[in-house]
This record gives sequence, C-alpha cells and structure tokens, in this order.
Amino acid sequence: MRPLIYIMTPVLILTILLASRFVTWDAIRGADRQAQIYIQEGSAALRSWKLPQAINAFTRAIEIEPKYAEAYVKRGLAYYRSAQYETAIADYTETLKLKRYQADAYASRGDAYQSLGDMQRAIEDYSASLKQRFSPHVIQKRAETYFKQGSVQKALADYDDLIKRKPTAMAYYGRGNVYLQHAIQGNENFLKPALADLDQAIALEPHFVTAYISRVQVHTQLGDRTLANRDYKRAIPLLTDAIQKQLMRTLTKNIDVF
Repeated sequence: MRPLIYIMTPVLILTILLASRFVTWDAIRGADRQAQIYIQEGSAALRSWKLPQAINAFTRAIEIEPKYAEAYVKRGLAYYRSAQYETAIADYTETLKLKRYQADAYASRGDAYQSLGDMQRAIEDYSASLKQRFSPHVIQKRAETYFKQGSVQKALADYDDLIKRKPTAMAYYGRGNVYLQHAIQGNENFLKPALADLDQAIALEPHFVTAYISRVQVHTQLGDRTLANRDYKRAIPLLTDAIQKQLMRTLTKNIDVF
C-alpha cells in the first residue's frame, strides 16, 4: 500500500499543477458559466490585441460576477495596453481588494504608475509584488524605475541582485547603461564597468541593437573611434530590421482590427 502512495502522490501533484494552468480559481469555486465564457473570449481578444473587444468581454463577466478577480486583472491589462492608465489602476486596485493575483496586480499597477510618471508609487508596487513572489522581470522594472527617479545606487543594487540570480542580456544591458550615464555625468571610472556589462549583454544576445548603440557611446567616451564605428556599422542593419519587423506587426494588428 505504501509504495502505491509513493507512486500516486507525485502523479496527483503533477495533475493538479497541469490543471491549474488551464482552470482558474474562479472557475473551480463555481463562477457563473457564462461569465467564464466571457473571460475566455476576452483572453483570446487580449492575446491578439483586439483591446475594445477584450474590455467589453471582461466587463460583461464582471456584470455577471462582480467579484470576478480574473476579469478585473485582465481588463486592467487591456486598459493599460490602450493607454488608459488611470482606469487600469482602478481595475488592479479592485483585484487587490479581492485578494487574488496580488503579485501580478501590484506589478501591473506599478507599470501603470510608471507610465503616468509616478515613479515613487511604481516602486512601492514593484516592491509589494516582489514580497509576494520573486520575479526577474519585476526586479528589472524596479531597477529601471529607480534609475529614472535618480536613485542610482538603488538601481545598481537591484541590477547586482538580478545578475546574481538570473544573468540575462537585459540585466547586463540595464546595469551597463546606469554605469554609462554615470560616466557621461563626469565619473569616467564607470566607463570600463559599462563596457564590460555591454560586452556581456551582446555576448548573450548578439542581435541586441540598443546594446550596440550604448557601446558606441562608451567607445566614443573612451576615445576609440575605430571600435565606435565598428559597432555603429553593426547596429544600423539590426536597427533597420527591427523597424521593419515593428512596422509589419503594426500593419498586422491594423488588418486584424478591420
């Protein structure tokens, strides 16, 4: 009997984990079936950036189930993508009142506050999210916000922590740019750390166009025009390709709307 328990327990746990990816808590607790259908429709519209349709579907779900946390947090994202930041904040706040999706709601509300230029509230929300759940993306966001706020040492501390935990190209790029701006403001001692971080970012992601552009600035500050020109020549085709891809994505979205 005991060997059977040892075998079945991991299977049961795996089944629950897999199911949790497809079945929301609200569905498990018995949310109205029609409200669940609206959530599915809204989620599909959100994935394809059909934002008015997504907002409408989530609103219908909320009309049926006023305490449907998933509807609020997803409608908040739809409003955020529509640049309706204050309305997004209201939905994220409602999600938090319902005590669901707290890490996501805090992080997303932080994004909305940052878009409104309220850096302090953004930092507070990112910090609250990190208390709920560790996320490299949220640490990166908080580091960027600290830097925009002018809190350079706090930004560097976040990047140091992030690189220790998850050394990504974006993390090295972010810290490299903090060092670069420090150097541009008059402290040339930060040029070599900036160069080392940008080298690492490009090594991890060879097509990282903005990292090349930042490295051009470092080489220029160091007086090495040869290396600056080399990076500039590498950046131009990458930037052109990125612009073309963005234009194609924009055109595709517009076609989907019509």
